[in-house]
Amino acid sequence: MPALLAPAGSLGAVSAALDAGADAVYVGLAGWSRGGARRELTGNELAVAQRRVASAGRELQVALNTIPKAVERARLFEQIAALRDRGIRSVIVNDVGILTDLKRRFPDLGLTASIGCGAQTVSDVAFFRDLGADAVVLPGTVSPEEMREIRTVRGIRVEIMIHMVEEFVLLGKCWMPSYVHLQPTVFGKASEPPGAGDPPDGGRSGLRLTGSMKRGGVGACFRICQQPWELYDSGRLRGTRLFPSRQISRRADVAAYAEAGVDVLKLQGRSLPEELLAPLVRSYREAIDGRTAPAAEQAWSAPLPAAWAVVGR
Repeated sequence: MPALLAPAGSLGAVSAALDAGADAVYVGLAGWSRGGARRELTGNELAVAQRRVASAGRELQVALNTIPKAVERARLFEQIAALRDRGIRSVIVNDVGILTDLKRRFPDLGLTASIGCGAQTVSDVAFFRDLGADAVVLPGTVSPEEMREIRTVRGIRVEIMIHMVEEFVLLGKCWMPSYVHLQPTVFGKASEPPGAGDPPDGGRSGLRLTGSMKRGGVGACFRICQQPWELYDSGRLRGTRLFPSRQISRRADVAAYAEAGVDVLKLQGRSLPEELLAPLVRSYREAIDGRTAPAAEQAWSAPLPAAWAVVGR
């Protein structure tokens, strides 16, 4: 049967996921992971989490799924070395270039191509295998029938994000949050006076798009895609609209995915508090173990219980 990989956004959530039956837990490293500080663990917290997971005989994976600039990569590689010193051997990355760099620098590191890498087909999975990825995550929109064909690719573990939000953009590659959080950045010397016609700061300060959840170590998602957007026609307001954002749960297909050869069933939801995460993980644990009656299962596209919604990830 496939392994169950659960999310955790805090130390309490790590313990809750383990107690609920997760075979492995993934967390974000503070400053280098999608979601912001409320859903990430510091280095010291990671050390505690690793001890808890290892003592339970499970695995801890760390998401390093921002896309750092060239000048930020050296700091990222330092973080990888620190993770290995703590006994962590599996990381999730969101960028092809970072994946290949890490494979070359840390050949013993287990690398997973995140769902944000966009793999959905046989060719995609073979591509990431050939790059050196040990595992690849596919979205829950890939059916068990499609998965049977994909599993003909050998030499790489295949994960399915069986519980997730389907976004209208490529998951993990959105730039929209950049528009709502701009942070001043000093480029010149503060002692230089502004010249005639210059902006008040002499043009020394720029605005870095720190709102984007994928821009280096400053990423944070402000979820503006989930807010009403105003629709104008020839200057006249016609109304407001919401972008598509469907909650997906494919619990009813757990057995079919297992038969198709999926290695890992992955759950989205590092934003969930531990009291809501535990029943979610337990539900999928029961489905994997065959303890949930098929008649009681929801269709994969049906609305989820409110407590299990993962809007905002």
